[in-house]
Amino acid sequence: MKSISRHHLANKITLFIIGLFIMALGVALSIKADLGVSPISCVPYVLSLHFSLTVGELTIIFNAFIVLLQIILLRRRYRLLQLLQLVAASFFGYFIDFSLGFMQAFTPSLYISQFLTCLASCVVIAFGVFLIVKANLTYLPGEGLAVTITDLLQTEFGKIKVSIDSSMVICGVAASLLIFGELMGIREGTIIAALLVGYLVKQFVIRFNFIDRYFPVVDEIPAQPATQVELSESTQQS
Repeated sequence: MKSISRHHLANKITLFIIGLFIMALGVALSIKADLGVSPISCVPYVLSLHFSLTVGELTIIFNAFIVLLQIILLRRRYRLLQLLQLVAASFFGYFIDFSLGFMQAFTPSLYISQFLTCLASCVVIAFGVFLIVKANLTYLPGEGLAVTITDLLQTEFGKIKVSIDSSMVICGVAASLLIFGELMGIREGTIIAALLVGYLVKQFVIRFNFIDRYFPVVDEIPAQPATQVELSESTQQS
């Protein structure tokens, strides 16, 4: 059985890293909008308001915890290849900090500018997710946990993904109330992101097929188990 070609593997890695960077840029935009961060960053951002660690550093730590949870759930079924999620999470965290540093001087003050920045963040995050799914290399720990639970319960990925995203928001709300006694970092922008990003990813999947011309990633054999395909299909349907 033939393995994936070096050319296709290079395309996968390139697309994946670009997708991570764009997604991190979108997260940074959501933070700068100050109308509530996207669900994926709720917990790290709230904790960053209290601890001396950066959003990116806390993102890496939080995602490492999610990987540990996957190991506990899967036990002997856990494959070492899935530790690539930690590599992805590390890149993602550092990209968030880099993007925030790059946009340090950007501080929208009027609500309309904050709202437009929030919408822009949703578009950017969605495009990053689209590239990551297109690369079909690995996934971030949040999606990895969703795939894990989906396999264990033999249920639909979409429902589990929504539940996990909702749980992240709830954890962020709980952390904010416990630490500050009030809601911080989670506002209308969080709800907008939760509702809009999935729809935008679907539109990118439909309208941006031309990317395959420049970054073909078709394998001679699948690079990931069927759950990754399910992840792609479910993202398109969300």
